[in-house]
Parts: sequence; C-alpha cells; structure tokens
Amino acid sequence: MGILIENEFDVSASPDDTYALMVDVERVGPCIPGAEILGRREDGAYDARVAMKMGPLSMSYKGVAEIVEQDATARRAVLRAKGTEQKGQGTAQALMTMEVSPNGAGSHVKVGSDILVTGRIAQMGRGIMIDVAGRMVGEMAKALEATLEADQAHRVAGGEGPPPAAVAAENPDAIGLVVKSITGKLFKRD
Repeated sequence: MGILIENEFDVSASPDDTYALMVDVERVGPCIPGAEILGRREDGAYDARVAMKMGPLSMSYKGVAEIVEQDATARRAVLRAKGTEQKGQGTAQALMTMEVSPNGAGSHVKVGSDILVTGRIAQMGRGIMIDVAGRMVGEMAKALEATLEADQAHRVAGGEGPPPAAVAAENPDAIGLVVKSITGKLFKRD
C-alpha cells in the first residue's frame, strides 16, 4: 500500500539550526518515534531500526536511512529509508522531503512522506495509517523542538564539547492512536 502524507509544524529555532538538525541523521533519528540509528556505513548511509507496538502486534523494521538530496541554500533535503520487518512479514520504504523556511523568529517545517508498506501493517488501512503517522510527526516535532532548545542552551553556556544528545521522541501508544482515529471517525460531528 502506498500513501502520501503531508505534515507541517513550527519550531522556535532559527531556520539554519533547524535545517542542520534535520540533515544530521544520527541526531534526528532519536527524534522519530520508535527509531534508532545503529551506526554509519562506509557509503555514508546509516543502519537503522524502527519499532512499533500496536496492542498484541509488535513490529520491528531494520534497514538503511540516508540523505539522498541536500540543498543548504534552499534548506531542502530528501531522506530515503528502507527496511524489512524482522519477522519477515513485510517491508517499508519512505522518501521524506523536508523543507525549512523562516517563520518569525523561528522556523516552519514541511515534511512530505511518500511511504510504501507491505505485510501486516498495510492491512490497517490508509485513513488509520495517515492519522497515526500525523500523530507520530507531532511527537517528532516536540522532540525536535526540545533538541533545538538544548542545543541553544549549550551554545549560550559556552558550547564546550559535543552538542547534547538528541531528545528522544515519546513513542506514542499506537493502539491508542488507532482507537482514537477510529472513534474520531465514527463520532465525527459535522
């Protein structure tokens, strides 16, 4: 099942700082719910894992993530991720286009994700997957904001040593998100 998900969010950090974090795969990885960067490969790509639990259903994808396009002047980048479900019951591929623009003293971030999934997760349905992904991007935005704030505090304090570790995104209860999505659609008020 292929889906296209468009999300936007604002952060208080400068566009340049926000863009720098978005293209730093090792630091942005923990900001994505359930994601873990396992290490850098010789070709510049990163080994990665994404885990998600939906009630009794647990899924863990292992694969590769890499920035395949990067334009610092336009603050635009494209991240490609591919993975295989570790129990061999599906695959996931994503092409994520990220654009950062000024928004007052902060930044506006647009993320377009072209996702192709097979296996058990594809059986959830397009509407539920879009809703769950939107909520997960919300958690990612919170973690990005917290990471950028920690970076700013580090610079203000003198910036000695490496920047602080990225703030890990809270991995939302995916089954709770699915239930909220279904009940929201069932009891939608017009």
